[in-house]
Amino acid sequence: MLKIEKIMSEMKNAVKESKDLQVIKKDLIEKALEILKDVSASEIETKRNFMHINFPVATPLNNPLGKIHAKVDMCNYIVVATDGSEIPIDFDFPLYYYVVNIGEIIIKYGDAPYFFANSVPKIFYKEKDLFVDIGKQKVMIKGELLDSKMLLEESISLSSLLGMTKNENTPIISLLDGTLIQWEVKERNEQFKQKFINRFQLLFQKSQELNIPIAGYISGSRSQDVIGIVKLQIANSEKNANNEDIKQFDILRDTDIFSRLLKNGERSILFKSNAPILRYYTAPIFFFYLNVGSEIARVEIPAFVAQDKQKIDLLHKLLLSQAEKGMGYPVALKEAHEQAVIHNHEKSSLRQIFSELLQKEGVSIQENYKSLFKKMRGI
Repeated sequence: MLKIEKIMSEMKNAVKESKDLQVIKKDLIEKALEILKDVSASEIETKRNFMHINFPVATPLNNPLGKIHAKVDMCNYIVVATDGSEIPIDFDFPLYYYVVNIGEIIIKYGDAPYFFANSVPKIFYKEKDLFVDIGKQKVMIKGELLDSKMLLEESISLSSLLGMTKNENTPIISLLDGTLIQWEVKERNEQFKQKFINRFQLLFQKSQELNIPIAGYISGSRSQDVIGIVKLQIANSEKNANNEDIKQFDILRDTDIFSRLLKNGERSILFKSNAPILRYYTAPIFFFYLNVGSEIARVEIPAFVAQDKQKIDLLHKLLLSQAEKGMGYPVALKEAHEQAVIHNHEKSSLRQIFSELLQKEGVSIQENYKSLFKKMRGI
C-alpha cells in the first residue's frame, strides 16, 4: 500500500525543481541556438577527428539551423508499416519460451482505397532460439537481445509487405516504429554484431531495389546528437571552457532545440549520425527532426533515401499527412501497434494453455514460492 500523504512534501519539491529547471533550459536553448548559427559541416568533421570526446556528435549536412517547409498536398499514396510486441521468458514457469508478435499494415489512400491489417505471432522455445552464441558463451535471449530480435522480425515483415506493393504506381513510403540504429547489440562481440546488422540491412536493400523510401519514426526522442555539436564547439572555443561549461547542456535534448526552431509542418536539415555501432553498417544513417504539430519527431533514414531530395520531400509530406490523420502520430504506426500489442489476458491465456498441455503430458508444474505469493494473499 502506498501512503501518498507521506511523500506529498517531496512531490511538491519535485514540481518546484521542475519549474526552476524549465527556466534554466530556456536560457540554455538560446545559447545553443547562438552557437549553432555559425557551424559548418566541414569544421565539425575536423574537430570530431582530432578531439577526444565522450558524447555523441552528429554531422550537419548544412547549417544546423536550416529548415524546410512542406504542405500536405497529396491524397493518393500508400503507407506500409510494422510494429512489434513481445512476451519475454518467464523464469518462474517450467517451460522456457518467448513470443514476438508483429503487426503489419498497408493503407492505400485516394481513388481506390485499401486497408490490410495482420498480426504474425512467433513462439520460440527450442534451445537454438532461446540462446545465442556470443564468442565462447551461450547467452539467453532477453532484455536488449530480445528487443533486437523483435526489431529484426519487424524488418523481415516490412520487407515482405514491400514485395506486396511492387506493382503499384502510387507513391509509397514504409515506416518502422523506432530507430534504424541497432543500439541493443553494441556490447556484443564483433562477429555477432556484424552478422545481426547484415540481416537487418536486408530491409534497406529491398527498399532500394523497389525504390521505396523507408524511415524509422521516433516519438519522444531523447537523442542529444545536435546538442553534441554545441558541446563540441564549446570544448574547442578559445575561452578556456571547463567541463562545467559543457556539462550544463546535458539537461537539453535535440527536441528542445527544434521545438524552439521549427514551426508546425517544418523539418530540419539532414544530419549524419556518428554512432559507433554504425561502422558495422554498409552505409551511414541520417536523420532529421520534424514538427508534426503535437511534437518534434526524429526521423531516421538510410543513405539511399538521404541522397534523394524527392524521397525526403515525399517522406516529409506523407508523415505530416499521417500525423494529421492519426491526431499527432502516424496512423499507420498506430494501427500496426494495435495489431502487435499483446494484452495481459492473452499472456495469461497462453500460460494457462501451456500449463494444461504440460499436465496432460504428465509434466509436473511447480512454481517457486515467491511467484505464488504474488498471486495469492493470506493473513
